[in-house]
Amino acid sequence: MFTKKNVVSMALLVCLVLGVILLAACASTVATESPGVEPVKATSEEVAEEPVEEVTIKWLRLAEWSAADPAIIEKFEAEHPGIKVDLEEIPFSELVSQINLRFGASDDSIDVISADAPLVASYGYKNWLLPLDGVYSQAELDDFLPSAVEAGTYNGQLIAGPQSTSTQLLYFNADVFKAAGVTPPGQDERWTWEQVAEAAQKVQTKEADGNVNVWGFQWEQTTAPYQLLPLIGSLGGKYIGDDGLTVDGVVNSEPWVKAATFYYDMFNAYGVSPQGDAVNGPDLFVNGNLAMLVAGPWQISNFADNASFEWGVSRHPYFEGNEIATATGSWHLAVNSLSAHPEEAKEFVRWMTTGAGAEMWWRDGSHDFPAQQSVLAMFATNADFDIAPMSFNRVAADEATVNPVPRPVTVGYLEYDQIYRDTFQDIRTGTDPVDALDTMVNRLDSELAKYR
Repeated sequence: MFTKKNVVSMALLVCLVLGVILLAACASTVATESPGVEPVKATSEEVAEEPVEEVTIKWLRLAEWSAADPAIIEKFEAEHPGIKVDLEEIPFSELVSQINLRFGASDDSIDVISADAPLVASYGYKNWLLPLDGVYSQAELDDFLPSAVEAGTYNGQLIAGPQSTSTQLLYFNADVFKAAGVTPPGQDERWTWEQVAEAAQKVQTKEADGNVNVWGFQWEQTTAPYQLLPLIGSLGGKYIGDDGLTVDGVVNSEPWVKAATFYYDMFNAYGVSPQGDAVNGPDLFVNGNLAMLVAGPWQISNFADNASFEWGVSRHPYFEGNEIATATGSWHLAVNSLSAHPEEAKEFVRWMTTGAGAEMWWRDGSHDFPAQQSVLAMFATNADFDIAPMSFNRVAADEATVNPVPRPVTVGYLEYDQIYRDTFQDIRTGTDPVDALDTMVNRLDSELAKYR
């Protein structure tokens, strides 16, 4: 567990600085002498190297990455003379709509995009991305997390290179647990969802007027499929039909009903999770008003810097007697099918998603967990991750490899995501789960019909 009283350095590992020495080979011209023929001497113009033609590629990415170390791009450019990279940065809330608008209008000014994993299939369906056949060696492909490769594949072809991955942890307020006389889970322990619900009811506290002072539990992304689909996955349910379009008999199946009923109970029957979003989960937690929170490892530094109480983490919960299923999926890099510089763009994608480029992006770029197993493995052996709170990253890095189940691969993911959120918001505020899921099936059937 961790408290600000025993803060250890939160500095990330010292970046590996790989020096690149550009060797310029100066060729000498050797003339073949023939009897009576004066050897031909090369002129200075003939021995001068031809100038490298410079190509500029544009990367459309998140504005939230504006603080990324420019040395990452500089290193790529140093290793690839003749290729320059321009950045266009768009806020997360606008990036998807910008891609849809500009690619839909055949905008060829963009060469590389940052693609959110579940949207790759829809881009592939519209023929917006170039296949990455031959871009990666087999060893590089094998180094990616299989779930990340699956998310970047459409119709059997890899069309988006895995750059990052993600996972979730169970955070807990150790002081709240101690006051309630409840023992929290250990750092490498995995509670069941049944244990979470039971503990949440025990540790929740109310003021004299009946208002909740400390809530028992909350999800960081309260209605998002990214965080809630593992409830269904743990019960063995599919997220969509095998064709990526069928929902009837899937979304209203027994695993979905059981998962949705558990979700309903947390907000309604047990009343341990707030129905409104006046204050989000991470803020409730850091302010001491939430006992447990399922959230991403990106909150570790937030809580280390701002929480004034003792806290800790454990592994993502699952349903008793059922499967472990964890959230996954993050950003991929892809090449615009209309790019005027496809080979240069593909090389940039390869460099940013493998080897030194991938490691630099994790350390000094987005700080999102890398999708490369070789980079994730460093968390297990590096001494900088021995002590809390840095050791919490080690737990998360390992958790990212434990049965991560990606969001559904469907060309209609945008519609799926919105209808899912609407459905679980209704369940959260009291709609019967069976009725809500039946409505979800009808809405999805109508929306996905255009893809059939």
